[in-house]
Amino acid sequence: MKLHFAPTSPYVRKCMVIADELGLSDRITLLAASAHPVNRDANIIANNPLGKVPTLVT
Repeated sequence: MKLHFAPTSPYVRKCMVIADELGLSDRITLLAASAHPVNRDANIIANNPLGKVPTLVT
């Protein structure tokens, strides 16, 4: 699984806590993304039309 993340996002932190609790954190590859409200990251939009993080690709 791949997770698009931004280091300052509280939502990504919540996802990572749950993944750790379920024992899935070693199966997730973190992909740094620059989520911005105006200048959208094309890598995120390819998987999430809203262009927001966290975006999980299974």
